[in-house]
Amino acid sequence: MHTVEDYIFWSYSVLTVTRVMMECEKAGRNHPYSGGRTKASNIVMSKYQNKIFNISNLDRDDALAQMAAPICAHCGDTASAYQLDHLIPRSKIKNDYIGLNQVISCSRCNASRGNKDLMEWYRQNMSFPSLGVLRRYLKLCYFYAKQRGYLNLPVEEALLSGIPFDPRKFPEKFPPVKVLIWDYAYLGAQSRGP
Repeated sequence: MHTVEDYIFWSYSVLTVTRVMMECEKAGRNHPYSGGRTKASNIVMSKYQNKIFNISNLDRDDALAQMAAPICAHCGDTASAYQLDHLIPRSKIKNDYIGLNQVISCSRCNASRGNKDLMEWYRQNMSFPSLGVLRRYLKLCYFYAKQRGYLNLPVEEALLSGIPFDPRKFPEKFPPVKVLIWDYAYLGAQSRGP
């Protein structure tokens, strides 16, 4: 039986490996994962589990968001006005508060998503989030679960206890690196990442 932490660490490990692969590709270098992304992700996950690696707070993510171009975090469209989308929907946290839980969204994406689970919404749209949005979301989920004692619970028990996201919906596999976007807000200026 998998815990909430297992699902978060696995998806975050694939994200970590993918980010290194993207940076190497951008620099014209070979990535260090000759055994492939899955094997590398298993190694990275063990480092998160053994506390050799840690999921960092959202300070850097927030600073990057404040410096970024005003572009929809979900689709990359520019609009005359933007809305704020709560990555973990407010309706699912009731009277609780999650800091830094918002990204800029165009009205089309925000209305389409409503209060659906973020990853469920992306799957319904047959798309994949930018890695910057996914990183922010996984961090929010991690710290929410850690602060409220959900991390070491089996997922089914956490869901029955009211966790406001479904860890089973976190991506286990990512699309090929060449088709991924790090962050739409930095795409034009820095081609795939800050």
